[in-house]
Amino acid sequence: MFAVIHLPQFSLQAGLRHEPELWAKAVALVDPALSTPRVCDANGAARAVGVSEGLTPTQALARCGRLLIRHRSAGQEAAATDAVLQCAYGFSPNIENTSPGTVTIDLRGLAELRNEMERIEYSASSSSAPEADALRDKLLVWSARLRTALSSLNLQARIGIGPTPNIARHAARWGTTVLRSSRREESRPPKSGSRKPKAEINQSLLTSAATIVSDPCEFVVSLPVAALEPSTDVALILQHWGIHTVGELLSLGQDAVVERLGLEALALFAAASTTALRPLNCVLPAERFEESFEFEHEIETVEPLLFILRRFVDQISQRLELGGLVAESITFHLRLESGAAVERHLRIPQPTRRADTLFRMLHTHLETLRTDSPIVGVAFQADPTQPEQKQLSLFEAALRDPHQFQETLARLSALVGADRVGTPVRENSHQPDAFRLVPPGFENPPAVVEQKVATILRPTSLRRFRPSKKASVESSKSNAPNSKRAPGFKFRNGNAVPTLQPNKVVEMLGPLFSAPALPERGSGEPRQPQLTRTAERVPAAFSQSRAAGQDCDGPEDSPRPVAIHSSVANGALTIGFGPWRASGNWWEPAAWERDEWDVQTRDGKVLRLVHRTDGWFVEGIMD
Repeated sequence: MFAVIHLPQFSLQAGLRHEPELWAKAVALVDPALSTPRVCDANGAARAVGVSEGLTPTQALARCGRLLIRHRSAGQEAAATDAVLQCAYGFSPNIENTSPGTVTIDLRGLAELRNEMERIEYSASSSSAPEADALRDKLLVWSARLRTALSSLNLQARIGIGPTPNIARHAARWGTTVLRSSRREESRPPKSGSRKPKAEINQSLLTSAATIVSDPCEFVVSLPVAALEPSTDVALILQHWGIHTVGELLSLGQDAVVERLGLEALALFAAASTTALRPLNCVLPAERFEESFEFEHEIETVEPLLFILRRFVDQISQRLELGGLVAESITFHLRLESGAAVERHLRIPQPTRRADTLFRMLHTHLETLRTDSPIVGVAFQADPTQPEQKQLSLFEAALRDPHQFQETLARLSALVGADRVGTPVRENSHQPDAFRLVPPGFENPPAVVEQKVATILRPTSLRRFRPSKKASVESSKSNAPNSKRAPGFKFRNGNAVPTLQPNKVVEMLGPLFSAPALPERGSGEPRQPQLTRTAERVPAAFSQSRAAGQDCDGPEDSPRPVAIHSSVANGALTIGFGPWRASGNWWEPAAWERDEWDVQTRDGKVLRLVHRTDGWFVEGIMD
């Protein structure tokens, strides 16, 4: 069994797919690719007022002043073709793109139809067997679901089902015509001596879902000759002969018709065959999800743009669902009246196909978008991917709604700027508070590594002031040009008294925290203990003097704080360590340098003083 999806007036349906409300109005489709644009198709309302193919737009408007003109678009037809192929692929893996607007489906192998089809093959009378009725019911349910899926994409399709691709195509294209003609024959009173038409003249079942052909011979003889698609000259000759149906043509005999009409008659009889099978040229639908639209008038506000984008999102969401895919990013392209273009690429935090989520992202971004000229066209594209499944650990929690979180970030970025929203990350620099903002990421966060450090070697907590407190500091310098002092000192009667250095403390206390001597593997000699130093802050002057092989002496021009006046502390300083010097970016205008001091006041407060080019500051207090 084969099924055929036929979209009547395919070009017009593709052009009005995003404007379904226009089917109730008179609409004509004009092909702008022709040297002289002419009407190539029209809907029923336009044909009712005399608009037909071949008229120029001016002639068509003269016949109907309310006529709406739409231009044929190759992009819209390609999007409609992709949509119908993706929809058909969701029902069967064996599909063929027979022609624009026509798709052939092989029903063999479908799980929901396999049992009934196998029973019919072994049944002697398939037309009356209960298995045939069961298969017909299954086919009606299957075709109803297929037609509903196509209707959700704003595509009105006719579905034909038959034993061969040729019969199925005839059923999809001419099933309604055959039924109407058969009903007219049944309504006429029988002539004297004539045979009353059969109640089931074509042995087919026509419903709102599909035309199912169970007796191909009876169905084919009732088709009009136009179903065989003869040339214009042959169709005129057959009309003069009084041949109107395929049955009348077949009654003439193939040899007699070929003798009079030539080789084209062979093609007509081949198209009327009820037993010819051909292999399908199966295709895979492209994973391309694009929609485009050309506005009739230029738009300058966001409301019409959001209206058409909402329809784009609904269409693509339906197509993604049929294919079992989700969108990982979306792109929209705006064509302006000036010829310029605006394109934006938005990455989705968690791939999804929910239409509300995708539309909210577009709406949030378009709220702050400004263009230099009106918009005349828009295109929308979604990049598909497979949905991901993630298993969280027992104590791991995910965001309740990642899309809502990203939408909030987007709104904040629109308000304060994109460079002011993100997760702070420390820069690879010695400058304090040097950081940069990166987009928040909750996928694979870095593991927290705990390091056990002895309590005595843990750094003292520093309570930072943000911003730093301005301070007035009294400083002194060495009177003698060659005087030497250690970076750590105490003040006694105005003189600096050296104090014990932090690195000396580490050297003395190191053996207490190092591992005991253990014998080497394979020898009886004990292993020498190794001193383990912790990271300490060594003053710049001390480090430079040690590297030079000199005693610890600071720079002669380094100011030494002796008293402080600030909102944090006031009075003379009793103990001080420093300076710890740091600088960077000397090759840039934003060069920086600073001297740090750790000092203690008379009342016991331990402060972090910083001397910069713009003065002294209290950076924090040690608790």
